[in-house]
Amino acid sequence: MNRHTIRPFILCGGSGTRLWPLSSAVRPKPFFSLQGGPSMLAQTASRLDTTAVETVRMAPVAAIGSARHGALLRAHLPGADLILEPVARDSAPAVALAALSAEPGDLVLILPADHYIAQPDAFLEAISAGADAAAGGQIVTFGITADHPATGYGYIRASGKGPVRKVQAFVEKPDLETAKAYLASGEYFWNGGIFLFKAPVMLGELQRHAPGVLAAARHALDHARADPATGAKIVDRPAFAKAPAISIDYAVMEKTELASVVPVSMGWSDVGDYAALHGLSQHDADANAVFGPAALDGVSGSYIRSDGPLIAVKGVKGLAIAATRDAVIVTPLSEAAGIKSVVGAAQLASGVPAEARGWAHGWLTQDCLPLWARTAWDEDKGGFVESLTLDGIPLPDRERRMRVIPRQIFAFSEAAILGWEPEEARRIAMLGLEYLDGPARAPNGGWVHRLDRSGHHIDPRRGLYDHAFVILAGATAYQAFGEPRALDLALEALTFVADHMADKSGMGFFDPELAPELRAANPHMHLLEACLALDAATGSGQALAIAQICVRRLEDSFFDAVSGAVIEELPGGWTRPAGPWRAEPGHCHEWAWLLAEYEARTGHDLISWRRRLIGFADTSGQDRDSGFAFNGVDTDGAVLDGNRRLWPQLEMLRARLRHPETATPGSAGDLLERLRTSYFADACAGGWMDAYDREGKPLAADIPASMLYHVMTAFGPLASS
Repeated sequence: MNRHTIRPFILCGGSGTRLWPLSSAVRPKPFFSLQGGPSMLAQTASRLDTTAVETVRMAPVAAIGSARHGALLRAHLPGADLILEPVARDSAPAVALAALSAEPGDLVLILPADHYIAQPDAFLEAISAGADAAAGGQIVTFGITADHPATGYGYIRASGKGPVRKVQAFVEKPDLETAKAYLASGEYFWNGGIFLFKAPVMLGELQRHAPGVLAAARHALDHARADPATGAKIVDRPAFAKAPAISIDYAVMEKTELASVVPVSMGWSDVGDYAALHGLSQHDADANAVFGPAALDGVSGSYIRSDGPLIAVKGVKGLAIAATRDAVIVTPLSEAAGIKSVVGAAQLASGVPAEARGWAHGWLTQDCLPLWARTAWDEDKGGFVESLTLDGIPLPDRERRMRVIPRQIFAFSEAAILGWEPEEARRIAMLGLEYLDGPARAPNGGWVHRLDRSGHHIDPRRGLYDHAFVILAGATAYQAFGEPRALDLALEALTFVADHMADKSGMGFFDPELAPELRAANPHMHLLEACLALDAATGSGQALAIAQICVRRLEDSFFDAVSGAVIEELPGGWTRPAGPWRAEPGHCHEWAWLLAEYEARTGHDLISWRRRLIGFADTSGQDRDSGFAFNGVDTDGAVLDGNRRLWPQLEMLRARLRHPETATPGSAGDLLERLRTSYFADACAGGWMDAYDREGKPLAADIPASMLYHVMTAFGPLASS
């Protein structure tokens, strides 16, 4: 008897929208625990124990998933080989990566990461039954024995009898009457999306039926790089982005003559919605499945789960109610499969009417970005201009600050991600990258602080704040365009920060050339932002590790527990002298947004920090007459700078969008309207008034280019919704 070696690859794509908010794009369904304990991904790996199976032996597990989930994948599969995709391309390119990564003599097992199997022994028996057919050149899939006329699954039609049968057809999701006929015939099985094959066989069928998929996957794998922090292999983004986004069913299985199916009854579910989740859960005497803090009275047949607040429910039947700290969904279980539209609406900018979102999108894409596309780049001398007149005329002769160069690269990269004129956005971003890689470089590594119009170094010192923005620009340009140079610059800047700007105590980072005695919160905040962007673009474990240091510095050093404010600077190291200390309301709002991003990425609980930061900014940092944020206050609430620049207002808007529970309903929309009729009305179309005094008198004589970064971060969520 032959014993086949099987190399399992777990596919970790998808966002699990129908289980929102428990599942989300940043922490999707595979990382979700059904009833506490191991995640669905970890359970998928653990059920592959073939010790008691004589005919097959499992090689170590591998997983293929999104680069943005690299750290999560490593945490849930500590010993697995990881292949990370920098862009989503459906299952066919992922299967191609698996086949290319396996040994030619091995059988390859493709498994979804987020399915439930109640009887793993039956599953292993089915794999054993299909192994000989797979070794003989068949592409074996596993047909789930249908026990009801499901309309939410695709079907496989099979012919013949026995453990391995010939596939006649793959069938799309049917209507109810058709599904009943399928069930009655006994010829149809649910398509579970599990496959077993020899790698050369699948590669041959991909070459025959989907050569573009195979070519892109091969090139991407050949040019993959290793992430030293997670040990993952990250495939080449530009090459992988060329792969058609197509499922393996469409690309190969519906066309191949080599498809076989092994029928299996193993207590399978794809856990596709809350109704399925309710069916898989343990129930109380009233058929309720209850997880987390909940009080029920007169409730039956419902799924109740809270990962955050206490839920009190009375007098309902057949509902799904799921709550996290950030969102709640309520739906009849009978309609749980159809929540996609309401989830999409819930994820739109909170509290901003559709008309206001339309204005934001129009202003950004028709006024603002065209203005800066015409004026931002100095076509004569190179580099980005520092400012425009209030009429929108460039002022190119002013010195160039290092922070503006990467901010503009970021802004146009974000514009491309939002869908604005991708070629024009790319052109401008690439000019900026060329400048970063040329005149802006410091002779001994890193980037200089200031230059003149001709590119001569006025201030050759190297600043932590500037380098954080180089990381952000490179990561975002790589995400937008797949430009290898952008990623190289981001990684170079990250390495420079780690090697030259880390405090010898290991506690955080500082400016050895610009301010060696100070420990400042703002550069840590932007370094956190940059590392989150790099992690999202590449799955870089090193970036996430540095992000963690920045968050710890906030928690342990910069956060004032009495006031709830961020202390801007600590003189003479990390020891905190007696207060009060200077705080900036805009930075409190900005930290809150970034902490929410970090929490979503890592699961680190930061909700109380976020709400306290917003609470301080709203209580102590806001002008009561205008509703706008002051530039600066102290931790006792004294106003240090009563003027109000644009950027703190934009950061307040972002905080409102991400944390609607911290303000009265409609506050984000009201704030946007006040911005529209003041800051965005008192300059040329697409420009802005940068500052007002406490009485509302305009202060700015020009439009600073540095502010386009804040415009993009605040208006991006509005323009994309």
